[in-house]
Formats: sequence, structure tokens, C-alpha cells
Amino acid sequence: ARARSLAAVWSHQLPTAMCKDTTRPCLLVVLPGAEGRRIVLQRLQHFARICVLVPSADLQRSSWARDIVGDDSWIEWEGSGSGAEEAWQALQAWLQGAPGSAVHGVMTYDEFGVELASFLGERLGVSSTPLEQVRCFRDKSLFRERCRAAGVPGVGFAQIRTPEDVDRVLASDGPRIRFPCVLKPVKGAGSWHVMKIHHRDELRETFVRLYEEMRGGAFPQDVRDGGFLLEEYFGGHEVDIDGWACNGEVGFSLVSDNRPALEPHFLEMGGIYPSQLPIAAVNALELLTKQVVAAFPGMHSCFHFEAKVNSETFEVMPIELNARCGGAECPASVEAVSGYYLPEVAARLALGLDVLPRSPKYGAVASTNIHIFEAGVVTACSDSELDAAACNLVTCVLTGRVGQPHVPNSGSLSCLGWLATGGADAADAERHLQEALSQVSIAVSPQDDKAV
Repeated sequence: ARARSLAAVWSHQLPTAMCKDTTRPCLLVVLPGAEGRRIVLQRLQHFARICVLVPSADLQRSSWARDIVGDDSWIEWEGSGSGAEEAWQALQAWLQGAPGSAVHGVMTYDEFGVELASFLGERLGVSSTPLEQVRCFRDKSLFRERCRAAGVPGVGFAQIRTPEDVDRVLASDGPRIRFPCVLKPVKGAGSWHVMKIHHRDELRETFVRLYEEMRGGAFPQDVRDGGFLLEEYFGGHEVDIDGWACNGEVGFSLVSDNRPALEPHFLEMGGIYPSQLPIAAVNALELLTKQVVAAFPGMHSCFHFEAKVNSETFEVMPIELNARCGGAECPASVEAVSGYYLPEVAARLALGLDVLPRSPKYGAVASTNIHIFEAGVVTACSDSELDAAACNLVTCVLTGRVGQPHVPNSGSLSCLGWLATGGADAADAERHLQEALSQVSIAVSPQDDKAV
């Protein structure tokens, strides 16, 4: 009823010159991304009029979204995803094209769009997570400092930007960090440039290599400036907690198990929804989620929270909190076992609409990320033989393309796709997953040096 009454109000606020559809609120989606997100925008259009904001650096990758939203709802600016003021100016120019027009909410599902979405939300005066908090989420060092100040459990860590910082950390009077450790970018996602470090000499050697790769790669400037985080390795079971917070309060959370990450690069390998850990471990993780969200007042978005738990002692440790929906198979898998489609939840939170529960389809979902660990060229990548109905398919997205080079062990960049299947319980879902994998054709052949 509330949604219908708000839609009636919005129908008088939205000008005909700006939008032929005057019955739905206007939602700004920041950085629509690659075409795999097409289904997201299509589903959001069921209850909102969608406009998208795209930087010139992303025009080719996001061109598909123009077909979805139309020319009158496409906003672009000259620059990259980090150009907040330029993006604001482009949005203002678009709004001024029809006096009296308004954007009623802002959201993003892209890690590199969360700061910009929060910035624009504050400028527009619509509901959003405060920019100060989003900046802390994205900076792993600031995130840990805030958690430590709030009494949230954690391990020793240090920020490293230069080889001189490595010397400082390893000095006798430096911070007491115990090996093994994990070295990762202070800002980043998808497990790229993450390495397990076993001793002091390995830290020096690995940092020099990653430092040069970071400086020479096509990374945003804020990622380069942030450098790396070195933190003590916490042995335990890694999980994801997906859900949302409304005005600083956790509204829903679902704990799911990650398959053991492939070390030393910590490649994500899929998981099981919901968690099959003992209830005491799940309870400890749910409490940790509330503690972490409370340490960042005003959170108003979906979240993808990564953490670890010792399944014997139930000690817990936060890894990172992302102020957005999880990627890859996560949205479809969470929906399959809970009834909540998190991109829709994020949009409803942004627009001030009630979150509508639906019935789950499966008791459990099993997923996998598809990796091939030999370098070469993709020679096959097809799901044409996949029997979706027989396998209880939840989602299948193959990102590899025949003829493209393949470099393994590069985090999400080396993942060739993902699969998720449902079942009555975890064992049933896993059985369907193995059936689905057997029907997918993916191959990489060694690069022929003579053909280069």
C-alpha cells in the first residue's frame, strides 16, 4: 500500500518532458557495467524508471544499457569513475533539461561506483550511506582501524605504500606482526593482487613485484595511492554474509560458506548457501555483522560482508564490508534460498520503498567459480548442452570468449565464469552442480608462440 501511495505522489513530481512514464519513481544507477547486468536493470524496471550514469572511459562496456533505458535516460560524462564533480555536473545538466525533474534514489552494484553513488546521494539529498562511511569501507586500513576502535575482534595489520614502509614494518621497533600474513591492496575487489606471505624475505620479494605491477597497471589512482595492507593470517572458515542495513540497522543477513580459497592467491571457488556451519558459529557471525555495521553509523544499503570463523572456538574476524550487493552468482543464489533479490532490495532502500519478501525456491544452493590454471588461449567456452531444468540451474554465466588470452591466478580477472544449482539440501544442490559442470565445455590451449 505504501508503494502504491508513493507512486501516486511521484506521478505528480516527474515531468512529462523528462519521462514518458510518470507512474514510477526515478532511480539513478551509477556505473551499469558489463552486459551481464542486463537482467538486473530489466528487473528494476518493474517498479522504477531507470536512468544510468556512465563515464566516457566506460562507454563501450556499458553501451548495452542505453538500449534498456533509452536515450533520454542515459547520462554520460567525460572522464573515469573517480570523477565525482564531473559526474555531478553531467547529472545537473541532465536534470536541468526539464525543470522540476528529480532523482528519487541512487544505487550501484559496482565496487568502483560506491563512493560516487554515495557522493551523489548526499548532493541530491536522498537516502544513502554517508560518504564518510563508504570511504572507510573501501579503505581496508581505515576499516580495520574503525573496527578496532569499536572493539570488534581483529588481527595485527599495517599499511605499506613503499619499500621503505616494508623496512619500517620489519624493523625491531616496528609493529609486531606475526607471519604468516596476507598482503592485499588497501582498495580493491575480486582477490586480485592478494598473496599469502610466509616470512620476512618473501614479504620483501613479493612487495617489490606487486608494487611495480600496481604502479604500471591500469588501476584507478586512488587504488595506487592506497598501496597494500599486510595483516596476520587468521586460520578459519571463510564465509560471506549478504544482506542489508536500513538507517544503520541490519534488516536481514544470510551467512553462506565459501569453499576454501585457493592459496597463495586466495582465488574464490564458490560456496554453499546458506551456511552449513554449527549454529553457534552462524550466531557468532551474525553478531559480528551487527557489531561491524554499528561501527559505521547510518549505513543504508545492501552489503556483502566477508569474514572468517574458527569452527571449533567460534572466534571471528572481519575481512571486509562492501556497501553493495555481492557479485557473480551471489544475487541469484541468495534469492533462491531466501526469496530476496538483493539488487531489487538495494533499489527499494534507495527509493524509500518497503522490501517485499517472497518465497524461496530451494533449501540450498551450491556454486562454483570456474578456473583453469594453465595459461594460454580459450578454445572452448559454452553452456549450449546444459540442461537447466534437470540440474536445477540457478545461474550460469560464462565470461570466457574463444580466442581470448587466459592468464591464471589473477583473482576474478582469471575466472572464466560461474555456476550455481539448487536442491532440497546442500548435498542435493552439490549433486546438481556436478551434473551441470559435466555439461559445460571450457578449455584453454597453450599459446602457440609461432602464431604471435
